[in-house]
Amino acid sequence: MKILTTLQMKMAEAAANMNDTSYLRLMENAGAACAKAIREEYGVTVETPKRITVVCGRGNNGGDGYVIARKFSEIGCPVTIIMAGGSPITELSKEMLSRVEQLPINIITFDLNKASALDALQKCDIIVEAVFGVGLAREVTGVYAELFGYINSCEAQVVCIDVPGGVNTDTGEIMGASIDADFTIAVCAAKPCHILLPASKKCGKVKVVNIGITEEEQNVSGDPYCYSIDEDMIKKLLPSRNPVSNKGDYGHVLSVCGSRNMPGAAVLAAMGAVRSGAGLVTAAFPDCAYSAIGSKITSPLLLPLNTNEKGTFSASATDELKKAMSKSTAILVGCGLGVNRDTAQILYEILVNAKVPVVIDADGINILSHNINVLKAAKVPIIITPHPGEMSRLTGLSVEQIQSDRIQTAVDFAEKNNVTVVLKGANTVIAMPGKKSTYVNVTGNAGMAKGGSGDLLAGLMCGFLASGIKPEDAAVLAVYLHGLAGDIAAEKYSVTAMTPTDTANCLPFALSIFE
Repeated sequence: MKILTTLQMKMAEAAANMNDTSYLRLMENAGAACAKAIREEYGVTVETPKRITVVCGRGNNGGDGYVIARKFSEIGCPVTIIMAGGSPITELSKEMLSRVEQLPINIITFDLNKASALDALQKCDIIVEAVFGVGLAREVTGVYAELFGYINSCEAQVVCIDVPGGVNTDTGEIMGASIDADFTIAVCAAKPCHILLPASKKCGKVKVVNIGITEEEQNVSGDPYCYSIDEDMIKKLLPSRNPVSNKGDYGHVLSVCGSRNMPGAAVLAAMGAVRSGAGLVTAAFPDCAYSAIGSKITSPLLLPLNTNEKGTFSASATDELKKAMSKSTAILVGCGLGVNRDTAQILYEILVNAKVPVVIDADGINILSHNINVLKAAKVPIIITPHPGEMSRLTGLSVEQIQSDRIQTAVDFAEKNNVTVVLKGANTVIAMPGKKSTYVNVTGNAGMAKGGSGDLLAGLMCGFLASGIKPEDAAVLAVYLHGLAGDIAAEKYSVTAMTPTDTANCLPFALSIFE
């Protein structure tokens, strides 16, 4: 599903206006399409009218609301309009108000008659909220917060037009008081807030309606476009397995992970790679962790290598590692690796000598943060999988800055450093260098916020890479399926009690949906 930011939406509207679909026509189309979506969702007809209260702001979102009110009045529904902040201030909205003033519609100014407004909200069947729309950049307080509180307390179904009042369209932040929608109607295209947490939890069911803006007009900005990952995308990207095939057809993962103090990272990374369907997986790890790692994994080949005094890989393991690299079709490095001079040398040797794609996770990223220029040594596609804390170390930005605009942070880093970025968290964002699109994941849950989840994801991603899937597609597949397996695990074991191993064991069920 394609997603447009506030700026991209405004540019699309401007392009349509230049192409003879006027702003007034677009508003009429938007209101009519929203009214139709509400009728279909709630079974509103001439024979089965419902009581409708439309809450209109002073801008163009309010104008959409006036059109909706008119459409319902025309089919015989009892309609009340509540003007949230007073009379409209845009010419388009003023025009749409003038078209309803001659209809049997009760119009209440909230500031002047709060008792009547509350009575209308409490007695209606459907509340249509059209107060702010896209572009909200300030905290919702005062009279608007009071009104939103009234709306949320009512038993009526709440429908928000374009975005729920009180959410930031582009970042998904909650801006003070906000509306809890049962149904949100996205005008022309989905917006980031429809999929980004925490705003997406405010949206309820989301439906996109067409208002006459063409695909070409939507693409006019030329900026990177964002897509939410959905089942249709996964079906197209996940290759079917040839009945006449062998393990050599599905790639060979080399997982360079683990240490004496973090053996579980190597185990989970290897499990992820195996569950991806990779033909072969070699788990390279410090030999001091043999008993902890070797006893936990059975499918992968084991490659214990020299250990230093810190219980991590020794730089002297490089030669053996290079031999293993020559047999691999994708390499994972970093999970539980540890950060010291030896492991930094290991990472550098992998990047300099790799002839196949590399996934860098966890301590591999922490090592990069000390010398980001080492990425320039690589001659192969690189995927990095930072969580916000690791991204903060890479960029120098605070975690708060990163979380306030996850999409742009990932896009900027990918472009600057020529790597695919998988910025983990709620929601995980995937950005690629030189691409006109980014991806946002919608699967997963808070039960996955546990140590080891990222190791499993990195192994899964590397397994898809090893089988020959393109880096951006491997990232999309891994992120979505990892989250879906986590959702299955949460349902089976509970969000609180589930573990990364539970998620790994649910990966077959997630994959089976698409086979």
